[in-house]
Amino acid sequence: MRTEHDVAVIGAGPVGCAAAIAFAQRGATVLLLEANPRASERFAGEWIHPSGVKILEKLGLSDLAAFTENGPRQGFVAHPGDGSDPIVLPYPDGMTGVSFDHSKLVEELRGRAAAMPEIDYVAPAKLTKLEPVPAYVDGDTGAEVEIKAKRIVAADGRRSGTRRLLGLPDGSVGVSFMAGIVLDDVALPVEDFGHVMNGAAGPIMSYRIGSNKVRLCLDVPASATQLRRDRDALYAAVAPALPAPMAKALAVSLKTRKPAWMETRFQTRTAYGRGNVALVGDAVGCTHPLTAVGISLGLKDVEALVDSADTEDYARRQKARARVPEMLSNALYQVFSDSRYDARAIRQSMFETWRSSAAERRRTMMLLAATDVRGRTFATSFFRIGFRAARKTVGEELRDGHWRRTRQTLARFASWSTWPIAGLLPGYRKIPAHLRASGH
Repeated sequence: MRTEHDVAVIGAGPVGCAAAIAFAQRGATVLLLEANPRASERFAGEWIHPSGVKILEKLGLSDLAAFTENGPRQGFVAHPGDGSDPIVLPYPDGMTGVSFDHSKLVEELRGRAAAMPEIDYVAPAKLTKLEPVPAYVDGDTGAEVEIKAKRIVAADGRRSGTRRLLGLPDGSVGVSFMAGIVLDDVALPVEDFGHVMNGAAGPIMSYRIGSNKVRLCLDVPASATQLRRDRDALYAAVAPALPAPMAKALAVSLKTRKPAWMETRFQTRTAYGRGNVALVGDAVGCTHPLTAVGISLGLKDVEALVDSADTEDYARRQKARARVPEMLSNALYQVFSDSRYDARAIRQSMFETWRSSAAERRRTMMLLAATDVRGRTFATSFFRIGFRAARKTVGEELRDGHWRRTRQTLARFASWSTWPIAGLLPGYRKIPAHLRASGH
């Protein structure tokens, strides 16, 4: 193995492997370190939007078996949960995404990376210090090894040790808990699409991860400790929101498997590194998994980083590009999870708007695909949905003579108006109050 490298990549998950491969394809020698090779077996991201797929194609990675087993994903289907028909939201212009089993994808990516002559893959290997000289501990020998590299790329996740060693604050905030459950031999309501379902303890996302396996992601409030401890209670809370075949498959799965729980967290994407150390993926920041944008944003980080002169140049590029996907994730999660009447009205308005407007369906999916990251697109979409909700709710209250309640209702909807305003103000990052921490 080489003793000096052009680039050292910390973390060999999907984004770290992509970074190592991207730099190697540019002719750089790369040291790829992974502290815990079995970490990939945990419940983690399993969807990549079209913007990320395009980057994978450029890297020659779109033919991985983890992707081809399931075929391309055409978009999402929204289930309002009120007995009305589902709403199909296809990616526009023939674009497609991919879904996959996370552990299978990581295994393949590590194999591709390790096979490249420009890459030295070392695992287990934990970064221990950046100053005065970067070093890692070899997990097999226990020896501390000096890292001699011109650039260091940290792709070590939302609890990034590299970020901590840089002295950057952890401003992350817990949002909820999500259970990952595998359903065997069951069909999705519409195949080749991901599904988002409303009407349970929290929003539900489902997608295919194998020829005979479907992933069910069940989001519950942090306060719902009983649902995390009691599988019967979890089933009772979730099953009514599922199609009958999926509810039956869930009952079977819960009898034989424990749900894989993870805490969902939010950290705004403002710190991209320092000096010759650049952060990518969740090491920069993370959002709720409902919009499944995490890996796609990480791949966009990699694309920007390999074309950047230094960390500052990279940060300038990505701060603007990641702002809207981050806001979209926060806004959609608040709309889907908030039980207050104003959020319910906006949620209903969103469903009605999607049903009636092909243009709005397209606009939403361009934002979700992260192929359109313009603030004005986000602002236009949110304003139309919010205005429709406010007009309908206030109109009903006035017709019913609830004059005093109308003032309160207008104040509630006024708080939502900051979302489209944020879209129109470059550099403004709208963060809901419950997601703010002292580090923000």
